[in-house]
Amino acid sequence: MIKSRYPAFPYILFMAIFIVVPLLMVAYFAFTTGNGEFTLNNITKVGGYIPVIIKSLFLALVATVICLVLGYPFAFIMARKTNNIRRTMLMLIMLPMWMNFLIRTYSWITILANTGLINTFLTNIGLKPLKLINTPGAVILGMVYDFIPYMILPIYSVMSKLDKS
Repeated sequence: MIKSRYPAFPYILFMAIFIVVPLLMVAYFAFTTGNGEFTLNNITKVGGYIPVIIKSLFLALVATVICLVLGYPFAFIMARKTNNIRRTMLMLIMLPMWMNFLIRTYSWITILANTGLINTFLTNIGLKPLKLINTPGAVILGMVYDFIPYMILPIYSVMSKLDKS
């Protein structure tokens, strides 16, 4: 049983500074003009972003389905393998996660850019370069690459505890 609440003070302070204060700032800027006057114009303009929100939700749904289709069989196979193979497969999933999320995302930009690795290879073998960057396919590819470990690991953790029969 906790005798004192003082050890929680640094965490409460951290939450206040980095969660509550930014939320209050967002609320302030949402309901004020550039001069600091109260307005609802910013809120009424949100309806103009509905197509972007719908497209974002669609891309997220597609990426989630792809992660599930790829991640479930991988987790199933991983749960059925011996310990040595299981550890190797787990390391292959975890290793990219040790690198910063932003660096992993920017690496895809380098690969898919107009002068990136894929288009350089295509032009070297005599083919025309493709428009790969800033397309829905590139967004889905990046999302699947970044989030597939978060699909595999929870499924694997449940499947590894199930009876093999």
